[in-house]
Amino acid sequence: MEQLVCIDDFEKLALNILTPSVRDYYKSGAGDEITLKWNREAFRKYKIRPRVLTDVSKRDISTVILGEKISMPLGIAPTAMQRMAHPDGECANARGE
Repeated sequence: MEQLVCIDDFEKLALNILTPSVRDYYKSGAGDEITLKWNREAFRKYKIRPRVLTDVSKRDISTVILGEKISMPLGIAPTAMQRMAHPDGECANARGE
């Protein structure tokens, strides 16, 4: 696991582990997959800009999502069919497994 450092690394690993039908389901999008294409294009526009010589002794990575303050900017989109990848499905996702 220490060699997995980005989303692409996790995706490549998953694609090698999952059966072809499960892999194809997770890689696909609805209809003609245009929304999937748009989402990938939008995500590529985000950049991480390093800030050097910045005091990080007092940091706060909390944010507000749908009016609820959370400790870090992380959310999980609702999806279905998660038991194809993990025996506990959506419950495992909610637990962060």
